[in-house]
Amino acid sequence: MFDVALSSAGATIALATSFDENYPPENIIDGSLDTFWPTTGMFPQEFIISFTTLMSIGNIKILSSNVKGLCIEKSSKTEPVDFEPLVDKGTGNNMVA
Repeated sequence: MFDVALSSAGATIALATSFDENYPPENIIDGSLDTFWPTTGMFPQEFIISFTTLMSIGNIKILSSNVKGLCIEKSSKTEPVDFEPLVDKGTGNNMVA
């Protein structure tokens, strides 16, 4: 299966709320299990992955630890705006679109 969310497939990180120069947000989409994106854990953290074109995504795989909640949203706009919620885990809401 082709992974559209990899930097090698043209995906980019459009926004990340936490940055460490030793572990940049681009590690999220580099495809390596040896790299990671750390966050402070103090505030809700967000990242936005942008694609080169509109994508049909069948499943999402996230490898993480110590996550208390996870919200996944989508935007079909050219710019990352007007997000629609897909999944909200950990806050009591379970949405699937």
